[in-house]
Amino acid sequence: MASVEKRRQHADLEGLTEPELSAVDRRELLQGIQLFNDERFWDSHESWEQVWRRHKNTNRIFFQGLIQVAAGMHQVRRGIYHGADKHLRNALWKLRPFEPVCADIDVSDLVSAVAAVHKEVQRLGSDGLKSHTNLLSPKIKLWRRSAREGRRER
Repeated sequence: MASVEKRRQHADLEGLTEPELSAVDRRELLQGIQLFNDERFWDSHESWEQVWRRHKNTNRIFFQGLIQVAAGMHQVRRGIYHGADKHLRNALWKLRPFEPVCADIDVSDLVSAVAAVHKEVQRLGSDGLKSHTNLLSPKIKLWRRSAREGRRER
């Protein structure tokens, strides 16, 4: 855990903005969301990794956060406490700077849901998680933009 905390403390989260998405990025992001919401966590991880690889600036941390949520949930399903705890913790600090909404994703809702799963993983501990691999999965909700007003709506 020390290395995770060290990385978090040294991360430059100042001035992060919403990543610009190409048409390919948007398609793969949406594909990953569908896979994630269908609880195909590893596949969603792979889809988002393609987007992450194309982004080179610091805003790519948003995609890392999504990837780590998927990796954490994959580890939850496998009953692997250390992996679930580490990935979910990392996902939370990487996604929080992008609240409330980023790339039309309701990040606040996702952070809240992931935090609840992470709390339950920690409560169960290593032995308990092995027998509770069916924890409720967070779902990713999208916001849509109102064309006339430029605002986002649920």
